[in-house]
Amino acid sequence: MQEKLEVPTLCRMCDHGCGILVSVENGKPVHIRGNPDHPFNKGWMCIKGKSALDLFYAANRLKTPLIRRGGRLLSASWDEALGHAAERLQRLKERWGPQALGIYYGEGVGHQEIRYYMKRFANVYGTPNFMSVGAICNAARTFGEVLTLGGLTKPDIANARLVVLWGANPLVSHEPVPPKVIRRLGKSGARLVVIDPRTTETAARADLHLKIRPGTDAVLIAGMLHVILREGLWDRGFTGEWVSGFERLQAEVSKPRYAPEAGVALTGIEPEAVRVLAREYARTKPACIFTGNGLEHHPSGVAKTRLLAVLKAVTGNLDVPGGELFTPRPPIKDITSPLPPPEAPAIGARRFPIFCRARGEAHALSLPRAILDEDPYPIKGLTVTGGNPSLQWPDSRRTREAFEKLEFLMVVDVVDAPDSRLADVVLPACTFLERDEHRSNVYLNLPYVTLRQAVVEPLYGLPDQMIWVKLAHAMGYQEYFPWKSCIEGIDELLSPMGKTYAEIAADGGIYAYDRRIYRRYEREGFGTPSGKVEIYPKRLEEAGFDPSPVPSLEAERMRAAEADQNDPFPLMLATGGNLLPYTHWQFRYIPRLRKTVPDPFLEIHPETAGLLGVRDGELVEVRTETDVIVVPAMITGAIRPGVVHLAQGWETSNANRLTSNEDADPVSGFPNLKSVRCRVVKRTSSS
Repeated sequence: MQEKLEVPTLCRMCDHGCGILVSVENGKPVHIRGNPDHPFNKGWMCIKGKSALDLFYAANRLKTPLIRRGGRLLSASWDEALGHAAERLQRLKERWGPQALGIYYGEGVGHQEIRYYMKRFANVYGTPNFMSVGAICNAARTFGEVLTLGGLTKPDIANARLVVLWGANPLVSHEPVPPKVIRRLGKSGARLVVIDPRTTETAARADLHLKIRPGTDAVLIAGMLHVILREGLWDRGFTGEWVSGFERLQAEVSKPRYAPEAGVALTGIEPEAVRVLAREYARTKPACIFTGNGLEHHPSGVAKTRLLAVLKAVTGNLDVPGGELFTPRPPIKDITSPLPPPEAPAIGARRFPIFCRARGEAHALSLPRAILDEDPYPIKGLTVTGGNPSLQWPDSRRTREAFEKLEFLMVVDVVDAPDSRLADVVLPACTFLERDEHRSNVYLNLPYVTLRQAVVEPLYGLPDQMIWVKLAHAMGYQEYFPWKSCIEGIDELLSPMGKTYAEIAADGGIYAYDRRIYRRYEREGFGTPSGKVEIYPKRLEEAGFDPSPVPSLEAERMRAAEADQNDPFPLMLATGGNLLPYTHWQFRYIPRLRKTVPDPFLEIHPETAGLLGVRDGELVEVRTETDVIVVPAMITGAIRPGVVHLAQGWETSNANRLTSNEDADPVSGFPNLKSVRCRVVKRTSSS
């Protein structure tokens, strides 16, 4: 008789953890469907989630550990590979000191627990250079809101009367707002506005789409605030009691240079459209703004998110139904620092002190400089878990050059990946269907802890947490890593709640640790030093930064001004956009997903293509100050004239060969990925 069961767990084909039910027969997963009882996706699944079994059975899964011998990666046992890695790490520490090791995890890991294990390992080893994908994703948005509001908000789209999607494409990108929610907006009488240089899949469904010129968001926000403050449309009750610095803001933004008429030359958006949107946003109750990485991947990304937070605040949309909600974090035990922190400064701490101090980690994009230039000191070894920096970081050619210079590189991944091909040791991780972990859902506006339950034993590899436990044991760190299973680790992490893995699993894998309370600030204040919304945070000023979120128009003009064809880089390149079947680099190796978008392409407006003499499908060279690539052209009216777009994640025609980690936000260190000057020329047989 066949044994059949259905196990509730969480998807990990993107970062947001939709609830799924996995059917298992004779110890093998055979079917996946959305979990109708999960509070977020309520049974909905995207194309990636429906392909999760393809990942489980993928032909390129890493099946055994690998050790580089004689220039080739050869199969090895777990004991041999862990022992070899431990020996190399110990030798590196003795020769160069513990700070010479970097420990990095990327988006591919996609679970919150691994941070605790890896940072704990870094602390015991003695290196300050634990680092993460946070150096390039989401943290700038978080900094902007935490500095201004004291916490991160998320929009309550389902209950809003007006939804503004700013630099976000949730029908395609990671945040899986189900299409039915977007469709329901129109049926409920709510309006959808999209601000994006491209006519994205979500923008195509909008009531209003403003095709902003890349990099000029702050000018548009300032223009909206100008209208709201000049016309007296702000929430006087909330602002008078809960906003610090409002009078100074009013004096700044009310000046004629921030009027919509002054901004049109930069944003490309007609003044009347700005005025209509500003009035509609201020008068419609409730309203919310959904932002994506499109706003933060600029040299002034933190200032942009701060100014947008101010816009949300002065219109009275904070912590109200249909507005911008704060969700309290769950009480999780911090197990990261069993020993005093390392004495050496983390790389990047001098240039990006706020980032490194707030996140308690090094700045990952400072790594190539530390390896190649030994600034501020040499990094000689690196471990990479669930990431492909040589492909996904800006200036990928320099990143790869840095990785090739390392004395030791260890990679932990599920599949054969670009970075694993450079490694000295490769350790195979199992898929999310084969591991246990907990997940908090703060970023989904849900005060829940949910469980990702292993539905089967690992077909290949081990859970990431246990790989780090076993490596720690091979290093002699047994007393600091006592957990014998992922579940034991989960129980310790959840101990402040008084809950165990087994108890939550018995309740369907979902535990509500808090309840929704609106206007929580009326009881607790905001999480800023003053307890109020801080338009001009003293913390920024004390760190040597301009506390004003209002943009310097001269700086904006220099970046966004139209260039003529005599300029060496006359076009604006936007990169980093996601494609529906993929999560960054991942899943291009799954055949049925690859069929949907098989090859890279550069989006070019017909007017721009005409000036360049380029036809659809022809090869073009895209050149920036950093590098040059070749890619087929796609002629489309979905992009603004003068702007071209290249999605990220392709090994060939890699967009990150064209970007730089030196052109970065001064607070977060986030690179400019969305407004890069470039030149596009038709590829000829002689070029």
